Amino acid sequence: GGGEFYTPSSIVQLLAQVIEPFHGRILDPACGSGGMFVQSARFVAEHQRNPAAELSICGIEKTDETGRLCRLNLAVHALEGDIRHGGHVNSYYDDPHDAVGAFDFVLANPPFNVNAVDKERLADMVGPGRRFPFGLPRTDNANTLWIQLFYSSLCEGGRAGFVMANSASDARSSEQDIRRQLIEARAVDVMVAVGPNMFYTVTLPCTLWFLDRGKAGTPRADTVLFIDARHIYRQIDRAHRDWAPAQIGFIANLVRLYRGEVLD
Repeated sequence: GGGEFYTPSSIVQLLAQVIEPFHGRILDPACGSGGMFVQSARFVAEHQRNPAAELSICGIEKTDETGRLCRLNLAVHALEGDIRHGGHVNSYYDDPHDAVGAFDFVLANPPFNVNAVDKERLADMVGPGRRFPFGLPRTDNANTLWIQLFYSSLCEGGRAGFVMANSASDARSSEQDIRRQLIEARAVDVMVAVGPNMFYTVTLPCTLWFLDRGKAGTPRADTVLFIDARHIYRQIDRAHRDWAPAQIGFIANLVRLYRGEVLD
């Protein structure tokens, strides 16, 4: 899994508010202890629906101990999930949920800038309609592999929200080419720049990416909304920040205005 174990709840709350996982199948291929699922279920419950009936939860976690913790976390919150173990390797090698085109929602905080990727193991997963439709990066960095995995797991109309290292937004050469193809596929909907100190484990700033496979036929087909939220935060202590509920609502409402949706 990623730094999910420590993903601050305010970030997860914003991810859920933007992708609006009301009902359907939801995937987290780096699920850690299941925090994304719990927050998604909370979002559904806050809208007077029953998450256990509305959401079908699927996850992959590379370590067995954390996978068990995830199942326990779901059970404590009266949720069930199909959590598979990746055998101590990252999810891009293994597809236990047969995910291509299968999910309504993807929520994830994958590990940033993973190297030592065995690309030979991925060679038969490249191409249209496969896990890596836009090709493998020439650099030894898994960021664009994760992004493609999230994209390819979505069904028509599916939405994804995930946390990414800032470098994934501006890396050059082969990674830039993969980004270009993703934009030309009209899948990138919203990008939110987040300032430093929002995570307990890393001080780095990050970017929230939102994909929407349903935006191609809408007035925003050829647009991407960029939100600079680096100066929106609440200082918790000297080293940590988060977002207050009103700040989360403000950012989510910017997205709803852009989409022409009803404000919450």
